[in-house]
Amino acid sequence: MPLVIFCGYPSSGKTTRALELQSYLERFLADLAANDGVLPEQFQTPAHPKRNTEIPKMRPKVLLFNDNSFGLVRNEAYQSATEEKKTRGALMSAIERHLTKEDIVICDGMNYIKGFRYQLYCVARALGTPHCAVHCAVSKEQADSWNNAREADSYDPALFEDLCSRFEEPDARNRWDAPLFTVLASDSFTERFGPDIIDAVVLRRPPQPNLSTVVKPSTETNYLYEMDKTTQEIVNALLEAQKGGWFGGDVVVPKTKVKVHISSKGVTLSELRRLRRQFQGLNKMHTQLDMEKVAEGFANYLNTMFSEASGAPRSA
Repeated sequence: MPLVIFCGYPSSGKTTRALELQSYLERFLADLAANDGVLPEQFQTPAHPKRNTEIPKMRPKVLLFNDNSFGLVRNEAYQSATEEKKTRGALMSAIERHLTKEDIVICDGMNYIKGFRYQLYCVARALGTPHCAVHCAVSKEQADSWNNAREADSYDPALFEDLCSRFEEPDARNRWDAPLFTVLASDSFTERFGPDIIDAVVLRRPPQPNLSTVVKPSTETNYLYEMDKTTQEIVNALLEAQKGGWFGGDVVVPKTKVKVHISSKGVTLSELRRLRRQFQGLNKMHTQLDMEKVAEGFANYLNTMFSEASGAPRSA
């Protein structure tokens, strides 16, 4: 079952909307089970069978995760890059543990970095389950007003400004932000978007895996060794290119025709190691016997992650 990713400015109403959606989805699933899987009339279209027999059998739960789930204090959780990394790590770990083909998971976090939303997308794609993004698109002034009204539970003004300035708005043209539902402050959320969200992520067929998420079941014991070797060769090629002064261009890497773009600022060894570990973590439970496809997936993954600070991600 799906992953629903909320994003928006701090204090933009994400948690309120997430709780509304959780209740709406729970009512829908309860009604569906009570009616033995017969879909409501509004969903009985040629695109969907009149009877969806699998959902009642699975008895899915709707799980919601946010900073409150881990007892985090927001002004401490985002006070520094180190603490923020821990916060994102806790949220990612919870999503990875609980996202299944049966349950629906709502990720109600800051999710303001498009690279993090891409990582969440990869987790859902690797599992073969749909996903969607919900953008609480209120103005900065409205979010600031709501933040001040929280009093003791509000973001510190300096932190609020910093998080707003770093927010990367979702774009429906990006596959990790699509389908995208943009909710305004005046919208009746579930009334307007609830049926479309159900249609997009509960009734829709799971997506086919792509090269970045590699989902063929593991059949060879040397897969991890080969993946480690292949990704290390690409890292070495990028380091060698930078040693030769190659910045602001595309680098040819081993075993794939996909070139990796290095910005004029370059990329550090520690950053390459971190991204390599992330890619391997997403793929360690799966295999792709053709290492050329693994190399292509890693190159596409690097291109997407590198482009965070400099514009729209390159397509895989």
